[in-house]
Amino acid sequence: MNSAAQPPNEIRSIELPWGVCSYVLKRSKRRSVGFLIGDNGLQISAPLRLSVTELHNIIQTKSRWIQQRLSQWETRSKQTMPLAILLAEGKPIPVRGEAYQLQTLPTRSKALLNPWTKSIALPACENIEQRIKAIEKVLRAHAKEVFTHMAAKLVERQALTQLLPNFSIHLSSPASRWGSCNSKREVRLNWRLVHYPTPLIEYVIAHELAHLVEMNHSARFWAVVESLMPDYKEPHKTLSKMNPAEVPTILL
Repeated sequence: MNSAAQPPNEIRSIELPWGVCSYVLKRSKRRSVGFLIGDNGLQISAPLRLSVTELHNIIQTKSRWIQQRLSQWETRSKQTMPLAILLAEGKPIPVRGEAYQLQTLPTRSKALLNPWTKSIALPACENIEQRIKAIEKVLRAHAKEVFTHMAAKLVERQALTQLLPNFSIHLSSPASRWGSCNSKREVRLNWRLVHYPTPLIEYVIAHELAHLVEMNHSARFWAVVESLMPDYKEPHKTLSKMNPAEVPTILL
């Protein structure tokens, strides 16, 4: 047996001021305690030699933070679900906030998304992984087209072409963020935004474009966001409660 192997994760619980809290404890060769709210709730990473008593004392100091984050996680869990579940159950897929019905094509056909009939046609196959791959491909293509067009129109509409020249739109698929940008003026947008209504997509685009002007979250940054999208606050609030890795079922 490898003596250097990490101990297995443990499921533990602790009594906090607001109730009993279960968590997954992960031991590692780290020096501090880390807290993460993931797909399975609260995960705590702790040094190998830290006693449970010492750990629980630290957890008590983070009680309010844990309660708030778990509440947000529970809300997101009710509002979103994996795309695989929607496909397996044959439920409509949200595209730009509207329900698109699933249709079946002959085997080896090309997947199609039709914005006029509000439908997504997928080739017949028994393997759910193949269906996921097919629908993600067509959704990504639609997202790239829509996001690029929306970004150009947003800048043009607000007469900020000179302030925001020569940027490019790219797709990404992070599990915990909606978008990002870099010094090369590349704006990366989570392709799953394609599931959301136009105002929410526009907000993320405006947010990332503003970062090309101000690489921070200062008052000047938010002023640029507001110049691009005056009514950004409600979309910002809505997206903060959603899960970037899943599909917004609450919109159906």
